[in-house]
Amino acid sequence: MRNTCVTTSSPTISISSDLLPTVRNLEEARILCRDFASVLTVGPDLHEVDDFGHPDHKVVTFDDITEHYRGYLAPTFELVVEALEWGTGRANLLVHCHAGMSRSTSTAWGIAIANGFDPQEAYDLLKRNHPTERCRPWEGADARMRTERRAFIPNELVLQHLEHYFGLRSGQLREIALLGSRE
Repeated sequence: MRNTCVTTSSPTISISSDLLPTVRNLEEARILCRDFASVLTVGPDLHEVDDFGHPDHKVVTFDDITEHYRGYLAPTFELVVEALEWGTGRANLLVHCHAGMSRSTSTAWGIAIANGFDPQEAYDLLKRNHPTERCRPWEGADARMRTERRAFIPNELVLQHLEHYFGLRSGQLREIALLGSRE
């Protein structure tokens, strides 16, 4: 069984501010980075994105984990704040990680909140703008393509750090994400 997906952009909705970041994965970011004023890489190492050649590009490296494991770099409060503060106030910002589902979604959400969006509104807008993929869930003569929204699963450790940074109730962002994932 092989899953074949082709990524397409979601229909753009009317957004009142260009301070809402755009989230994509590594390969999409490689293709689209020149279309954005600024690019924030959260996760991949510098050597994975050194071909971007973007004049306003920040790389903050950490692994997509929610607990500390030997040999891996968990997202620390300091790393999350570094990414958040660099991205805050930047219009037309592209945020990406490897898959465009976890580190980038949580970081972009934090930047949107820092830019004045309500946490629920920011979550809803980012999720609605998240890419869709045309997938063939299996191979075969009768396999039909279907459109699915890419998973939007913010990293829970990053969310904990964001809650602390913004002085939000512990679990507040994680509850929004949990309720949003049921839609």
